[in-house]
Amino acid sequence: MIISHSHKFIFIKSEKTAGTSVEAVLSEHCRDDDIVVPINDFRHNRNEKGEFIHRAMNADEEYRKIGQHVDAETIRRKVPPEVWDNYFKFSIIRNPWDRTISDFFWKRRQDPAIKPRKRFYHYLGVPFNELARLKKPFAEFIKSDEFVNNDRFYILDDQLCVDYVIRYENLSENLMEVCKQLGLPPVELPKLKTGFRQKRHHYSEYFDEESRDIVAEKHKNDIRLFGYRFEQM
Repeated sequence: MIISHSHKFIFIKSEKTAGTSVEAVLSEHCRDDDIVVPINDFRHNRNEKGEFIHRAMNADEEYRKIGQHVDAETIRRKVPPEVWDNYFKFSIIRNPWDRTISDFFWKRRQDPAIKPRKRFYHYLGVPFNELARLKKPFAEFIKSDEFVNNDRFYILDDQLCVDYVIRYENLSENLMEVCKQLGLPPVELPKLKTGFRQKRHHYSEYFDEESRDIVAEKHKNDIRLFGYRFEQM
């Protein structure tokens, strides 16, 4: 999360939408009394060259306790009304089903069940179906308390509470528009927190009808406000 008084914007960082990469490049333009919440795990604060690129600053104890993903209601409560009402507020949205897959691989990244390995008989010609082995832990994740939507970052009182939403699917182009709005130079996004999900399968291949409908129900605001739909491969 960033509250930039020097550029008069609030970036509300949603989960599994490349928010860390966006936050990192924007933090390079922050200074003085601007607030940038630190990354919880500093292993993910390096670009492709190994350079630290995320500049944390001025985050108070409450922000630090919440972590990188500070919800809109907390920010609205803590900042002066004139800041909330007049600063340019933006967040990032993503296709709910695609985001769910990314969320699953991130939160279960230490679970051996999501990294099935070939057995000796697979090398003898027995087919190896990696996707079939992932469907059970994925279905369990969908029905667990771990699985939540991103409403708290850009929805208040059932209404959109930000001035602009970056679509993950058009990340670079939309971020360019934000930079123009803020009077910032064009930025180049680093790749942070990546590599936890194999991209061999389209997201639709992980879902059955039940899990697809659970995601739709939990993300009904994303579907209502942004027109997302489940797309087959």
